[in-house]
Amino acid sequence: MKKLLILLLTLAVAFSSTACSSNKAETNNNNTDKEATNTGETIKLRVANVTQVNHPMNKSCEVFAQKIEEKSNGRIQITNFPARQLGDDRELFEQVQNGALDMALVSAGPTGSTTDLATAFQLPFLFDNWDQWLDVMNNKVTEDLFAGFEKYNVKAIAAYNSGFRQVMTVDTPIESTKDFAGLKFRVAETPLHIDIFKALGASPTPIAYGEIYTSLQNKVIDGLEMDAPAMVMEKHYEVAKEVTMTNHFTWPGIFMVNLDLWNSLSAEDQKLFMEVAKEVYVENVNYIKEQETKAYDELKANGITVRELSAEQKQEFIDATKGVIEKYTAKDPAIAAFYEYANSLKK
Repeated sequence: MKKLLILLLTLAVAFSSTACSSNKAETNNNNTDKEATNTGETIKLRVANVTQVNHPMNKSCEVFAQKIEEKSNGRIQITNFPARQLGDDRELFEQVQNGALDMALVSAGPTGSTTDLATAFQLPFLFDNWDQWLDVMNNKVTEDLFAGFEKYNVKAIAAYNSGFRQVMTVDTPIESTKDFAGLKFRVAETPLHIDIFKALGASPTPIAYGEIYTSLQNKVIDGLEMDAPAMVMEKHYEVAKEVTMTNHFTWPGIFMVNLDLWNSLSAEDQKLFMEVAKEVYVENVNYIKEQETKAYDELKANGITVRELSAEQKQEFIDATKGVIEKYTAKDPAIAAFYEYANSLKK
């Protein structure tokens, strides 16, 4: 009987040891990705955006991924998914929030439907040129805006642009706010954009991006607001013949990382991400300048009238949207500070 008891105790101890080892192995397996960020092992991440391969925003994602891989000597590898492969802007934002996606470049417009902070980047007639934009992006006012995104479980580290936005109509020249009267203007389904075009006198009409061409063709809408390269890429010049360079705002995307992933990165890797994020700004702007020049040449070659506003004409547009600025800067002190600093740089 004594020998039997000893045998049973020995087996119990052995089973307990095996079970503990198994649980530990399972726990370590579940945390492999997180631990890899701090042990020098290869880190494989995914980033996504909604734009086409040659679009400035997608190019920014590509350059960011390339630089990170080069500077980490291949230790951090980022695969880019453009052209809505993983979803539209709102879906990408949600995926980064819940950790289903590591990173994304999400357009500020749709992001503004989740947080007012994103509206700061598209306040009407705030930016005049790219030097001003780069100055603001590298200033503390932008860092303060980005800090507010953490409540949504994302770490915002940059805002990459796609260009200044202009107005395009089927056949109505736009040289005054009075010219907007009675025109149905396609805008993104974003409160800020709707408010801006109401203030200008148009009838803002939210329509899906992919439906713009046929909506212009069938006179469902009379015009739209868009950057020149997109007008060319989407061939809108085939059904709309008038462009006015209003430069009413730019179209940036917020480059965001899942906050849990960010917190799992080593301090060195976080620093690397921030350094590369800053470097990509200049390359983003230079690419936009090249694309805009080509786009305006192509629009004119296709018979499009491209109008520039005089200082007096543009001031009328600016005055019409002052109420919009007051409304949105009142929503958050960080938005107000962002606006005040950017506006102070105007000559």
